[in-house]
Amino acid sequence: MNDIVRIINEQTNVLFINMYEQINRADLSCLVDNVNNSRFLFHMIHSMDKYFINPFDYDYSEVYSLIGIDEKYSIISESREGYLAAEGYVIPREKLVAYMNFVKDKIEKYLSGMEDEDLYGKPVNCPYTRLQMILAQYRHSMFHCGMSELATYDSTDEWLDYTGLAYIP
Repeated sequence: MNDIVRIINEQTNVLFINMYEQINRADLSCLVDNVNNSRFLFHMIHSMDKYFINPFDYDYSEVYSLIGIDEKYSIISESREGYLAAEGYVIPREKLVAYMNFVKDKIEKYLSGMEDEDLYGKPVNCPYTRLQMILAQYRHSMFHCGMSELATYDSTDEWLDYTGLAYIP
C-alpha cells in the first residue's frame, strides 16, 4: 500500500471511531430544526455509503434489505423533494449501527484494493476524483458528528468522546 492510501486508511478509521461514538451514544430523539438527531445520523451514514465511492453507481436495495429503513429518511430538510415528515419516528440505534457496520465494511474493502495513483482517477461517470469524494465525506461526516455532539450536549449536558490524531500510532 502506498503512503497516501495508508494515511487515508488511518484517518478513515479515526472517522469511523467518531461516527460510532455518535451513533452509539448520542441522544437520538433530540430535535435540530424540527428533525430528530437519528435522521441526521442516518443521513451521515447514507452519505458515506453513497458518496465515498461513487454516487453514480449506487444502489440502496441491499441496505434496505438489511435494515428496512426507507432511503428517504436521509432527506433531512422539509424543503427538499422526497422529505418524509414522520414526526416522532426515531430510527432505532441498532439499525443505525447495522448500517454503519455495512458501510464500514464496504469502505474498508474499497480502500484495501487502492493504490495512491487511483486517487487521482475518477470513478465511472463521476465528475470528481476518488480523492475529492473521500475528502468531501470526511468534511460532511465530521460536520454531522459535530451537529450531533452539540444537539446531544444541549439535551443532556454531556459531551461525548472525540478521537483525534493521538489515536494514530
